Amino acid sequence: MSEHLYFIITSDSGKTLRVPVRKRSFTLVSSFVALLLIGLCISSTFTLGLYSSNQISSRRAADLQLQLQHSTQLLAKHQESADEQKRQMDLKIADLQIAKAKQEATFNEEKEELLANAVTELTERSDNIRSVMKSIGLKIKDSFHARKDSGGPFIANSKKDHSRLLLETDKYLETIRYSPLGKPVNGQITSGFGTRLDPLNKEGAYHSGIDIRARRGEKVFATAAGIITRASYNGDYGNVVTIDHGNGYTTNFAHLDRFLVKKGDQVERGNIIGLVGNSGRTTGVHLHYEVCLNKKPINPTKLIKVAGMPLATPHLTKRN
Repeated sequence: MSEHLYFIITSDSGKTLRVPVRKRSFTLVSSFVALLLIGLCISSTFTLGLYSSNQISSRRAADLQLQLQHSTQLLAKHQESADEQKRQMDLKIADLQIAKAKQEATFNEEKEELLANAVTELTERSDNIRSVMKSIGLKIKDSFHARKDSGGPFIANSKKDHSRLLLETDKYLETIRYSPLGKPVNGQITSGFGTRLDPLNKEGAYHSGIDIRARRGEKVFATAAGIITRASYNGDYGNVVTIDHGNGYTTNFAHLDRFLVKKGDQVERGNIIGLVGNSGRTTGVHLHYEVCLNKKPINPTKLIKVAGMPLATPHLTKRN
């Protein structure tokens, strides 16, 4: 068997050329060419893959770049919006501060005006109270309640005129609060204070109070604040209630049908203390009313003439 292969080449003139090639060489060359073609195919395939991957990466990078640009623009807009909101908020705060300052100025002006009006009114009221007290002979008492069970550091008041006026008026009001003013019951005075004929034996006698005609069971009111020191039966006085007002004044309400308080009760002016009756030594239904100053009976007529006593009935409280 021949070891050569022949390649026949024919020209246009009809000549034929035979080219001998060894089989082994041809096989080697063919194998090399085949391997070369395979390598080229593999290389082309890998190159195409890299190209496609690169294209995809490029597109992704472009998309990311667009997203980044869009995000940057959004952040810029948000920042601009936040800055604008902050400016608006600052303007509102400034407007509120201005409005607050104006309100404070207006409030201070109104406060000063109200205070001036209040001081004027308080001065007039204080003068009226002083005039009433002078007309009935009441003396100003220091506030005895303010001294009991109290204390603390002294802090001077910057508004001395106002403080003085308030303190003075408070003393007047407290003096009036604990002074027996007005009538204890509605009715006509049938027997005055002092010398008189005794209604039972018609002999000359001394009347330590006044008698006020009223219907049986009519309410009897306290004429000043104080503490009940007696609520019991007491001989000729019958059922009697005694109130100590703590400033030298005491009041007695005698011949009651019954009393509605008991010893130790604290009362205010206008509290109901009992009901009109004719217990004890009497000739009929009435109230015997006494006012004592420093344990001595005084004529209560001037004190009764003071008008405006409230006939309210606030709740009674117990004295501790």
